[in-house]
Amino acid sequence: MRIDPNMSMDDLMRRWPPSIAVLIRHGMHCVGCHIAPFHSIAEACRDHRIDEADFLKGLERAVAGGPVSRPDAPPASPGDARR
Repeated sequence: MRIDPNMSMDDLMRRWPPSIAVLIRHGMHCVGCHIAPFHSIAEACRDHRIDEADFLKGLERAVAGGPVSRPDAPPASPGDARR
């Protein structure tokens, strides 16, 4: 599945609620934002200085049920699962 970068942030969150975790991990507080219905994924990436290609990969993993992480996040250690 390919997520269209021209889709609005609001449409993204409504169609695929797991995408919200990706937004939050990138510091994007789009949930409830009055601009979300008018702001595309590409515009949000540009405005938040987030690499669009990496962000889209993260979104696609999240909506496919994969792990959600930031590209710059340290790898999880085995002890993290117990916390």
